[in-house]
Amino acid sequence: MNEKYLDKKRIIKIVEYIIRFVGIVMVNIKVLQQENKHWHEDHLLWINEVKQWQHETRRLLALLYLLERSLPEHSSILNKHAALIQKHEQQINSYESGLDDLANSSCSDFIIEQQQQKFHHTISKLHEKSQQDHLALKSTYSNEMDRFKSLVLKLLNEC
Repeated sequence: MNEKYLDKKRIIKIVEYIIRFVGIVMVNIKVLQQENKHWHEDHLLWINEVKQWQHETRRLLALLYLLERSLPEHSSILNKHAALIQKHEQQINSYESGLDDLANSSCSDFIIEQQQQKFHHTISKLHEKSQQDHLALKSTYSNEMDRFKSLVLKLLNEC
């Protein structure tokens, strides 16, 4: 009977050991599951942060595109306007040279004077057109510069 008792004692110890082991395993599984849950939460947070960064990056690229597109257009307009002014200046210089030649000439030909007056009228109209173009550009220049500054400030604020 003593052997049976020892066997029962051993069996009880083994069962207690198994219960402790299963309990430890269950605790470890819960810890692992909690850690996995935490990892999923981290991943969700990271994905949301990356989406936000991508959105901000696209917004910055859009602002850069607007600046990049509008600055060359604006520069092109300014360059064309400057070229027209220089062309007009050359025409005036040519006209003045002809006037100087006419003033130094002893001959006073009516046809030459009519041609000179016609040319003067053409130059005068061209000057008026250049003046109107310049005033229009001058009024839009301020607005364009304000728009550029606004875009740059938006870009800087986004960073």
